[in-house]
Amino acid sequence: MRFRLAAAAILLGTALYLALWTLPVPAPLADPGFLFAAAGDHAGGDEANASLDALAASGADYYLALGDLGYGGSGSEEAWCAQVTAQLGPAFPFELLAGNHDDDLALDDAWIGAYADCLPDRLDVTGIYAAQYYFDHPRASPLVRTVLISPDLTTFGVAYTYAPGSPERAWLVAALDGARAAGIPWVVVGMHKNCITAGEKACQIGASLFDLLLEKRVDLILQAHDHNVQRSKQLACPAIAVDGYRPSCVVDDGADGRYAKGAGSIVVISGSFGQCCVGTSSTDPEAGYFATRNHRSSGFWTYAVTRARIDAAFVATGTTNGELFADAFSIVA
Repeated sequence: MRFRLAAAAILLGTALYLALWTLPVPAPLADPGFLFAAAGDHAGGDEANASLDALAASGADYYLALGDLGYGGSGSEEAWCAQVTAQLGPAFPFELLAGNHDDDLALDDAWIGAYADCLPDRLDVTGIYAAQYYFDHPRASPLVRTVLISPDLTTFGVAYTYAPGSPERAWLVAALDGARAAGIPWVVVGMHKNCITAGEKACQIGASLFDLLLEKRVDLILQAHDHNVQRSKQLACPAIAVDGYRPSCVVDDGADGRYAKGAGSIVVISGSFGQCCVGTSSTDPEAGYFATRNHRSSGFWTYAVTRARIDAAFVATGTTNGELFADAFSIVA
C-alpha cells in the first residue's frame, strides 16, 4: 500500500512538473523606445495647421523642423511661433534648423535667430542651436544621436560648406564617430537642402558631404527643400553619381519597405509640411535612387525608435488630388 501511495505521489509530482514545464513562458517586455517626427517647409496656412494638429496627436517626443519655417517677412517670426505653441503646447520640443528662407541671406524673409528666440531648444543640445548641433535621446540611455547641419547656408555669420578640410566637416566627423564610439545604436543626420532628388533641386550640399555620410553609414539622412516626399533605396558606395544613376550604390531597392541596419543609408526628403507641392519625375536622372515618390500630399514622417529597429511612416495631412499618400518602412537590426 505504501509502495502504491509513493508511486502515485511520484507520478503526480512528475505530471505536475511536466505540466508546469510546458506552460508558455511570458514574452519579454517590448524593447522600450520613443517616437519622433520630422519634415521641413512649413508655412502657416491651412495645410500647416492640419500638419500641426496631426503632430500634436502623434505622440511624438520631439519634432525636427528641417528649415523654411513661416515663409513670412521680417517681423513675422513671433506670430508664427505663437501658432506652433498654440497647437503643440509651449513646452513641446520643436527643434529648429535654418533653411534658405530663414538663414542670414534671406534678407526679405524671416530670420532663424528670431525664430530661435521664440521656439528655443528644449533638448539641451550640443553645438549651435538652429545651425549646427546634435543631441542624444533618451539622455540616460541613448538610442539615437541626431546631428543637424546647415550645408550651403549662412547662419549666425558662418557660411557652412562641410568641404574637406573645413572646421564644420571636422565637427561633423567628430559627432558621427563619437556616436559610434559611445555605442549609440542609431545615427540620424538632418539638414534642409538636398543632393540627390527626383525633384527640381540640384546637389546643393555638395557630393563630397553626401559621400561622407554614406562612408560613415549614417542610418537616416533627413532632408526637406524639395516640396515633395521621397524615400530612397538603401545606398552604400564610395561616390554617388550626381545628375545620373549608379546602380552599384544600391544595396537594397526598398520595394518591401524593409532594410537591414548597417548595410547603408536611407534618404528621406520631406519638404511639404505645409508648403505643397513641387513635382517629381520618373525620367529625372537621379530617379533610380528612389523607392517611392509623391508630390500630391502635405504632411510629415514619424520614426518609432527602439534598440532593434526604426519603423517610419508618412503622416499625410492634405492632398492636391484627393488621394492621401501612404508610405512606411523599417530598418531592422
